[in-house]
Amino acid sequence: METNKIKVKLEAPMVQARYQYAIDVMLTRLRMIDADLTKKNERPLIRNLCSRIKTAESIVKKLERKEREVTFETAVNTLNDIAGVRVVCYFADDIYQIADAVRRQKDFTIVKEKNYIRKPKKSGYQSLHLIVEVPVTYLDKTTAVRVEIQIRSVAMDYWAELDSQMCYKKDAGQLEAVEKATKQYADVIAGVDKKMLELRKKIQKM
Repeated sequence: METNKIKVKLEAPMVQARYQYAIDVMLTRLRMIDADLTKKNERPLIRNLCSRIKTAESIVKKLERKEREVTFETAVNTLNDIAGVRVVCYFADDIYQIADAVRRQKDFTIVKEKNYIRKPKKSGYQSLHLIVEVPVTYLDKTTAVRVEIQIRSVAMDYWAELDSQMCYKKDAGQLEAVEKATKQYADVIAGVDKKMLELRKKIQKM
């Protein structure tokens, strides 16, 4: 029942338009950042960008997991990732150049930052998360809409995508074994990521 109520409000045209507008602004700004950094670094930094608006089902599950009231208002006021953008970079050090450029945008407000690269999740997941408020103006009213940006390297994205596939719909017993294995591979992939960065820097000095 609550899922249906949230779904109706979330899928209202103006609500969808507001979140999509914030995502579009963020994607456009990231493309501008990439163009600027590509010129400065003499190579592209961003491999690809993707985005999504969280579904009502996912919102309800997250509110229940966090033991919060399951309402649309609670979701909008307390969840930072209803609108999300993922940035996949070629190398690990590209992540910090892009994050720094986002921080320097005068019309954006950084609400929160989580660095799962310096301190990976227990599962092995690595990424840099920024929660950014994007101003959305319609007529005479401006609303700050939060967008979560996940910035990761190609190697980090490769692991995250495969981990999601392999852990999908596994029961508790199976999941523990799979998570143990994927954590080991996360360490291996992180090592490869580091070696490729070292190789790129070595080539640049030639």
